[in-house]
Amino acid sequence: MVLEVLETVLGGHDGRVLADIELVDGAVRKKRMPQRIETEVLIRCRRRCCLCYGLNRDLGIKLGQIAHLDHDPGNGNPDNLVFLCLEHHNVYDSRFRQSKGITEGEVRHFRNELLALIDYVWKQPVAINRVRVHPIGDISGRYIRDAAYENAELQIDVVAPNRARVIGFALWGTNRECGPNIGELDFEAPICDGKIVYTGKPLRGKRRYKLQLTFQQDRLIAEENAAVGYFGLNVSFAGQYVRIE
Repeated sequence: MVLEVLETVLGGHDGRVLADIELVDGAVRKKRMPQRIETEVLIRCRRRCCLCYGLNRDLGIKLGQIAHLDHDPGNGNPDNLVFLCLEHHNVYDSRFRQSKGITEGEVRHFRNELLALIDYVWKQPVAINRVRVHPIGDISGRYIRDAAYENAELQIDVVAPNRARVIGFALWGTNRECGPNIGELDFEAPICDGKIVYTGKPLRGKRRYKLQLTFQQDRLIAEENAAVGYFGLNVSFAGQYVRIE
């Protein structure tokens, strides 16, 4: 009896299609999307419509629905889902005789653009009562290490996902009459497990210089190997730094 009802409603008993419907008190109704998947889709786009952004650069929060890119309500794979405003959802699901409808490829492209922008923007520092608050996991900023006779500064800029540029300047002998000895760094390296590791060019007869930066919220710990002779006399970047901006 159950299969007869389903076949009458759907015109067949394709397993993939039936997986998206259920019987409740003898009535056939569409299954609700799992809460976990629905939440994932909404949080990633923060209720921004990718067609509003892709076509008009409109980043406003919208009233909308979750659409299936392949128009198959039985395909609940998160990659097949996208949040669209009510107007664009209606347009995307419509078929036109004369004009060209919006294609799946367009929606996927605009979705990827929107998600990349949201990911970038939400990783930028925000100001609360003039105090800059960095998002969790963001390592960008200016770090300093200051002591009575020496100091150092490191500027960290994330230039791509999981990759950063490091510019450093260290001084030793800041109170000397003849001026301090100086060390400089400027390199790009991958970010892995909250750390950046840099290996310098080999110097004749010496081991390669190695620097490891470990990030702990608003602090940075720098550890060096084979630093002697790599910079000016006694100059080192090793130590604990504090992020000041």
